[in-house]
Amino acid sequence: MTTPSGFGAETFRCGSAGLKILFRQGRPDVAEVYVGEFEGRPGARLECVDGLDAAWPRRDKWIINISTQIGCPVGCLFCDAGGDYRGDLGVDEMMAQVFFVASRHPGLMETCGKLKIHFARMGEPALNDAVPETIRRLREAIPHPNVWCCLATTAPAGREAWFERFWEVKEAGWRGRFQLQFSVNSTAEAERHRLMPVRLWSLGDVARYGERWYGQGDRRVVLNFALAEGAAFEADRIREYFDPAVFAIKLTPLNPTRRGREAGFRTILRAARSRAATDRACERLHQFGYDVVISIGDGREDQIGSNCGQAVLRYQEEEEDSPAP
Repeated sequence: MTTPSGFGAETFRCGSAGLKILFRQGRPDVAEVYVGEFEGRPGARLECVDGLDAAWPRRDKWIINISTQIGCPVGCLFCDAGGDYRGDLGVDEMMAQVFFVASRHPGLMETCGKLKIHFARMGEPALNDAVPETIRRLREAIPHPNVWCCLATTAPAGREAWFERFWEVKEAGWRGRFQLQFSVNSTAEAERHRLMPVRLWSLGDVARYGERWYGQGDRRVVLNFALAEGAAFEADRIREYFDPAVFAIKLTPLNPTRRGREAGFRTILRAARSRAATDRACERLHQFGYDVVISIGDGREDQIGSNCGQAVLRYQEEEEDSPAP
């Protein structure tokens, strides 16, 4: 079992991993993003987040968001975490992020109402073979009933063995306390591949796996749509593939990232004309029996630049602007 072995002024140690924190941005009452690098990986920066749900104080709901890779090989057109991909993080390196953030609030891990550990920062979790083992080890290291695990994935194709192992780990220790989310972003297959330029499972593949994943006591599998203006969002197509007894629908704003701006994306949730059509689709989804959640977070998160990859970019820019010693 991996547990943290101490925290010094510069490096937090967890098993074989030493995490050096280089930079922090944000505010404690919204979210704080930490940029760090691990021993033996100079210049390979990652992010982890000490986060909150705007509706709850940290003692009631707390979110720790960790990276699974250095950079991301997928290169989604709206995400700043793509580019400069330098490989997977190991088990101890992922656990170090969890325990580092936990060290900022001693004792809270055991006492808060709900702690959610998100595998949803830099990287595509399903492309890292160490992620299922990390999830298994976290259950051993943090056996408290208030701890939940969450994972967001684009559903890359060719990773069937990974998804099988992932399901086995959930069944063995996380049933009823795991939230699986697929980043769908469009109901048109060609558009999905354009937005997330990696070989993907089809909507039918996602549906079949979600039905296998979902068991007694589990939370419904979430289909997340961070909809860009003009993106396809067709209720009838969702119902063609996805059982409302198994899947829930979540709409989120398209984050205001540098790559998104360069690509000319605008989020539907802030565009009145497109929002009207989206509202009609949501009403039809309700009629089909889906739970539909429109999740608009704390606007201050955009102001502090807490979206994936933004803190690393800011740190790198400040590093480049700093005078040489």
